[in-house]
Amino acid sequence: MNPHDGHRERLRAKIRKDGLNSLEPHEVLEYFLYPFVPRRNTNDIAHALLHKFGSLSGVLEADCAALADVDGMTANAALFLSQLPAFLVMYKMDKATKKNNFLAPAEAAVYLNELIGQRPTECFAALALDVKGNLIGTVQFESTRADSVAVDVRKLVKELLLIRATGVIVAHNHPSGDVTPSMEDGDMLELLRSAFAPLDINLLDCLIVGGGKAVSMMRRQSAKGTDTRVPWEIDAGVPTEEGYNLLFNRNDKN
Repeated sequence: MNPHDGHRERLRAKIRKDGLNSLEPHEVLEYFLYPFVPRRNTNDIAHALLHKFGSLSGVLEADCAALADVDGMTANAALFLSQLPAFLVMYKMDKATKKNNFLAPAEAAVYLNELIGQRPTECFAALALDVKGNLIGTVQFESTRADSVAVDVRKLVKELLLIRATGVIVAHNHPSGDVTPSMEDGDMLELLRSAFAPLDINLLDCLIVGGGKAVSMMRRQSAKGTDTRVPWEIDAGVPTEEGYNLLFNRNDKN
C-alpha cells in the first residue's frame, strides 16, 4: 500500500465535494501528478514546480524538458503538464463552435483570440459561416513576421466559395498585444469588402486580436469627413482615448 494513499484520497474527496476551484495551486498540481507519479509524495514535487516556474500558469507554460528537469518529475508527467494549455484551447474552441452564435461579436472575438491571438507572428483567419451563424470552415494565412501577414485574396475567396459560406468574419493578430488598427489594416478591410461584395458573401466583422484583447473594425464613425480607413467602433466595452472601444479585455477583473 502506498503510504500516501490516505492523503490522496482526502484530496480527491475535497474535489468531489467542492470542485477543483477549492484547491490551492500546489494541490491542483499535486492532484494532476497522481497518475504519473504513483509512489512518491507529489506535494513536494508540486511545490518544487511552483518554486521554479513562479506560478501555476508558469508551470503550464513551461516546456516539457524544463518540467522534466524538476526533481521527482517523470517524463510522462512532464509531457502531460506541457500539453494541458493546448488541451484547454481545444476545449474552448470546440465549445465555441457548438454555440451557433458567431454572429455575436464577443463570441467570435473569444474564439479568434484563442485561435490566433497568442501567436508570435502575424496570422490571418477567416471564419466561414452559414446563414444561421454556424461555423462551417476556417481559412488561415500565416507569416514569419511579427508585423505583417500577406493575404491571398483570390485563394481566400476560392476557399469560401468551395465551403459555400454566406457570411465571413475575418481577423488578424497583433503579436505586440496592441490592437490599435493601422492604416494598412483599414486598407485590407476595404480590399476584402470589394472582393466579397459581388459574390453574395457577407463580411460580418473584421477583428484585430492580441494580448487578450480584441477590437472590431466594422463599426465606423459616421461624422462627415471621417477617413473610412480609420476606426469607427463598437457597442461593447469601454471607450478608449483613441476613439474606439475594446470588444473584450480578458485582463479586466470586472
